[in-house]
Amino acid sequence: MSLRRDDRGVSTALGYVLNIGVAAILVTMLLFSAGSLVETQRDRAVETELRVVGDRVAADLAAADTLARASDGGSVRYAVEAPPRVAGVAYDVRVNESGNDTVVLDADRSDVTVTVEFQTETPVENATVSGGDFAVGYDGDQLEVEDA
Repeated sequence: MSLRRDDRGVSTALGYVLNIGVAAILVTMLLFSAGSLVETQRDRAVETELRVVGDRVAADLAAADTLARASDGGSVRYAVEAPPRVAGVAYDVRVNESGNDTVVLDADRSDVTVTVEFQTETPVENATVSGGDFAVGYDGDQLEVEDA
């Protein structure tokens, strides 16, 4: 009896190695797909929260416009409360950037940008502020957005 032709134990070891290899490939694929799913969900959360903040900013601009028109040329300062971060991401608020009466919210670490329209009778100066509290001022001429 020769030991060189005895390969009865090879199939067990080979099967074990193949099972480990397939399991490693499946776990790797699972981790990659879960990572992209989490990123997609985070972007959706950022977009939803930016839309809520944008709607609030548009409503606050309309309220400041109402106060400015009622002030008969006096000065007005309207405080706008906004969260400094949405879904853990900082953002910028660009008001009337291109003169088209819009609020554009742009997340810093994400490709998410939300645009919300607003309507005012008083002209609004274009401005950019960081996320968080800011103020809308009126000096008898136009509404101005500035850091709080």
